[in-house]
Amino acid sequence: MSTPQPSYGPVTSPTAPLQHIPYQVESPLYVYKQREATTLIDQQRFHDEALQWYGEECVVRLLWRAEDAQAGLVTYCLTCQDSPNPTAPSTGIQTRVSQVYRQTGNSYCPDCYGTTFTGGFQPTAYHLYMLATDTEDNRRMLQTGQFWRQNPQVQFSWFPQIRQGDLVVRITQWDGDTPLASSTVFQVSNVQPITVRTGPGPSAITPYRTGTQPFSQNQVIVNQICTLENLPPGHPYYQVPFV
Repeated sequence: MSTPQPSYGPVTSPTAPLQHIPYQVESPLYVYKQREATTLIDQQRFHDEALQWYGEECVVRLLWRAEDAQAGLVTYCLTCQDSPNPTAPSTGIQTRVSQVYRQTGNSYCPDCYGTTFTGGFQPTAYHLYMLATDTEDNRRMLQTGQFWRQNPQVQFSWFPQIRQGDLVVRITQWDGDTPLASSTVFQVSNVQPITVRTGPGPSAITPYRTGTQPFSQNQVIVNQICTLENLPPGHPYYQVPFV
């Protein structure tokens, strides 16, 4: 019977040209398991089937973000930037103001809806299935009157990647693929990715989204659980088109 070997070894001197400091292997590899791509694909498909069977079809608009502007995918809105003459604004002054402050000058801007970025949301309107939990209405008193607040938890498919601030519209009537009537408009408040592992891989951290990249830094996500918040009356996001 062989003597068990410890799980640590002596400090190894650097041998590779790019190895500048000594290293020590604490967990030598005893087994090797390949990642099973078919398992991940099956789980994604099973979740999609459940959403389509029990859920409802909605519309999702993805919010533009600072990293999108940095990548050159969207520009900063000039419509809501300050100018000496509001009726005949100077584009040059508005451009310089937006480059300095990089924020909207009007929360009710008709072009950016207070998001700072031209258009406010990415141009694609995603028709997705979601499965929402039933939640009780929570009445709040605002200056404009009573506001019935809802914060349902919903499940989405793994694509596209949902992030805080994205817009979700509940649709009550469809004509084929065209939404005809809506009920409630929600904004995503937080997102929890649901992951599955079939072998060694990166940690399940929500990846960095630029544009519509579907989890480009993480390939173990099978669906997404989000908490939604319905918008108060008069919110500028009610003007965001979803058709």
